[in-house]
Amino acid sequence: MRIGCSPLLVSEVRFRVDGEVGKESDNNLGRVHQTHLVWKAAGLLGLVAIVLVATQFRMEEDSGSQQNPVPEEPVAEIPVKQRSIAGLDPRQDGWSTEVFSDAAQAQLKHLSEQLLSEESLRLAGLVSDDFSGGQLRPENCDIVMEDSHIQVRRSRSRDNDRKTHVQGRQAFEKALSDLRGALGREHVELKMFRVKTTSAGFLTSVKFHILHDTDNKVVQKNATWSCLWEQVSREAAPLLKEIWVEEYEEIWLQKEEQTKRMFLECTPFILGNNVSYQKQLLVGINEWGKRLQSVLGIGTEGHHGIALGDVNGDGLDDLYVCQPGGLPNLLFIQGEDGAANEMGSDAGVDWLESSFSALVLDLDNDDDEDLVVATLQGVVLAENDGKARFRVRQVLESIHDPVLSAADYDNDGDLDIYVCSTHRITGDSAPPTPYHDANNGGKNILLENNQNWQFLDVTEEVGLEQNNRRFSLAASWEDYDNDGDQDLYVANDYGRNNLYRNDAGRFVDVASQAGVEDIAAGMSVSWADFNNDGWMDVYVSNMFSAAGNRIAYQRKFHPQAENTTRNQLQRLARGNSLFENAQDGTFRDVSVESSVTMGRWAWGSMMMDMNNDGWEDIVVANGFITGEDTGDL
Repeated sequence: MRIGCSPLLVSEVRFRVDGEVGKESDNNLGRVHQTHLVWKAAGLLGLVAIVLVATQFRMEEDSGSQQNPVPEEPVAEIPVKQRSIAGLDPRQDGWSTEVFSDAAQAQLKHLSEQLLSEESLRLAGLVSDDFSGGQLRPENCDIVMEDSHIQVRRSRSRDNDRKTHVQGRQAFEKALSDLRGALGREHVELKMFRVKTTSAGFLTSVKFHILHDTDNKVVQKNATWSCLWEQVSREAAPLLKEIWVEEYEEIWLQKEEQTKRMFLECTPFILGNNVSYQKQLLVGINEWGKRLQSVLGIGTEGHHGIALGDVNGDGLDDLYVCQPGGLPNLLFIQGEDGAANEMGSDAGVDWLESSFSALVLDLDNDDDEDLVVATLQGVVLAENDGKARFRVRQVLESIHDPVLSAADYDNDGDLDIYVCSTHRITGDSAPPTPYHDANNGGKNILLENNQNWQFLDVTEEVGLEQNNRRFSLAASWEDYDNDGDQDLYVANDYGRNNLYRNDAGRFVDVASQAGVEDIAAGMSVSWADFNNDGWMDVYVSNMFSAAGNRIAYQRKFHPQAENTTRNQLQRLARGNSLFENAQDGTFRDVSVESSVTMGRWAWGSMMMDMNNDGWEDIVVANGFITGEDTGDL
């Protein structure tokens, strides 16, 4: 393992370029990059900037009437120097709803602990004696999906469904115990994502999630609860007074013999006989962050992609793994038995530069798979000799946190490369501005394949310079309008996305007209025909933020802003988006009705037919840094 080389040394040793390299490439090869600030906030803190802005305003909060259950106290004036710190404490800035939220979330945590316990539920001090509510597990569930492996049941309440089925604390304990079900539970979560005051008390929306894993089945129960709380004084903990189920879902997975399961964990078998798997991949980013210099490109967000392709022509897919700076990239060659051997050094592609994205594809039309890798020092183009031995042919300009995609945009028979960027490569570490609609990010580029390993930047010439200063994290090509050429969707963080319609090799950004700007924290994009109507639909992963949903909908939040701006800020917290192709150049947002928004902090996403029933399913990779406490996910 080669650790500790400077980026300058790595570039001189690892990138041997055949043929001319442009001036920009030479400069990039020897560049030592400064550490950039990371502006994306994490999970629950996904909208922390919004929360901090919210604490600066003074205005009455949401109320169903003029009466509040708890009287407001005078708010002391806070010195300017202390305001940013004091703004983290809702007791100091007049946000009584957030004071309540902290107390109620603590109660929900106690309730979660009881649900995980094997003891009988004892909810005194958590639930009001005169509690009332509806069925926690509705009887009118419809089966919305069923195959030999999985059954999904759902129920959605209506206004006239609010009939009292549970009366009193003891009745609620029994109903909740029945919902909890058999022992063998692995996970319980109760997360508040909306709050307002009414004359009757505080009204909140809560996401309920419980997972049972027993010997013969796995059952997951998800629900949205509308909860009314009572709080007799500021000192007393709030008590649950009513719960009404707005949405309910059960997923049943019947455990079968190992050979009949839908998915099997096979990573140890495929990769486990390699030292690189044991000593590098299993160690984790937390440990490498302590050992590798930040100047090499080590980061905490895991922006290091993988690529699949048959690099040795044996008909089996092989795996290329990008790694942080200081760790060599890996090439796992698959054998006939499915197990893979790491051959990165033999193939000449075990570069030490921090690598973010890779493509395995035929760039020179010689019927073998070449390799493109986006590194901190530049975009590396490597030619395959047909036997999984590569030589670097070009190192193109450097881009901050580059992400790659490819398509034959001009229908000339060869593949062109599109490179996404987030921040600018100018040493400018300014935060996204404005936060919800930033337009001060890096420049994406389209590299046209002119054959003989020559690629020309045609971004401006073909119209892709329009709206091209976003914080782009993903791009995907597809002919969404069925006119015979490849269009391009770009998912951008901190704001609106791009949909570039391809008109015979010229592009126009039609995202606004098409209804797919999707102002949010765009992190991936996937095309598929989910409704089997012959037209491609698009799914975009963003972030679901309970804190953002809770705060951004209160009247105290950002009161001077126009409604349009407030709506955009609220949209940041909603989660993932599914857009149905309307077959006229526009799309319909069917995210909420399709129940696909809750992807948590979603990174990669893919629409794929997991069970071979002819319908596209959705897989979402989510989470952030996995520490010792898995509650951070």
